Amino acid sequence: MHILIVITVVGAAALGGCKPESEKIQVHRPHDRVVADVVARVGGGSIGASEVESCMVSEEVGAEAALERLIDEALLLQEAQRFGFTENREDQRRIERLMVRMMLRDLEEQNTPESVSEEEVDATYALHAKRFKVPERRRSWHILVEDQSKAGETLAKSIVAELQRAEDPRTVYDRYAKGGPESLTLNVKVEDLPAISKTASIKKPYKNALFAANTEGPLDEAVKTSYGWHAIVLAEIVPEEVRTLDDAEDEIRKLLSEQKRIGKLVTIVQDLEAQGLAQYDEQGVKRLLSMPGLPERAE
Repeated sequence: MHILIVITVVGAAALGGCKPESEKIQVHRPHDRVVADVVARVGGGSIGASEVESCMVSEEVGAEAALERLIDEALLLQEAQRFGFTENREDQRRIERLMVRMMLRDLEEQNTPESVSEEEVDATYALHAKRFKVPERRRSWHILVEDQSKAGETLAKSIVAELQRAEDPRTVYDRYAKGGPESLTLNVKVEDLPAISKTASIKKPYKNALFAANTEGPLDEAVKTSYGWHAIVLAEIVPEEVRTLDDAEDEIRKLLSEQKRIGKLVTIVQDLEAQGLAQYDEQGVKRLLSMPGLPERAE
């Protein structure tokens, strides 16, 4: 475990250097703490609901992800402590995080994008060729009559006719954006949409009509969805693009180096878990996930 040895040495240096063996002070270990609302046990220590909640807030993750993170940190900490590392009780949590950060840094230095071989880059590009193909996309804007009745259809059809007659269809858009004609009695809204592909999550009738068009400009017919009736203008057809290996190389190297770092870290944690150092307290986990007022996970 070369990485953990490095972490131990650096962590000790951060506290002012290691003391000779005869001068080491025996201090309380993490498993000496009294923990309320235990949700997991790692080695001789415990993780409480309050720690999980604190991690959720600081790391902006959900309860289950926070618990997994704390278990991973505790496993890594215990492995480091096998090498005789000790710390003051008040500095304990700070050193735990320092050790994990140093481990991640060491893994990152060992697995840089530059360390990925040309053969690995070529193989990944060939295996995931579809990933580097950007399909055709279409950008549009529309004027929506928020009414599914016959009256809504009639108004939408009249707007389609206006768009087709206009020298610049955008002037029709602008007029309805400002409220439309004074005689307007139905709710009408206008909206610009970004370029989308055929796999985009958008109302199917709208998407089908958009990709059925052969040229840019106002569509021939009004389109009905659950929102109402749409008068649609195909603003731009963005053709399919294929990124070359040269274009994608940096992205591939970064992706593979990250995968290698994560893979090594997962292996370390799984090896420690296989030794039976981590056990979930099922009742504690249930209490944790049912606690009122837990912070929401950041999106």
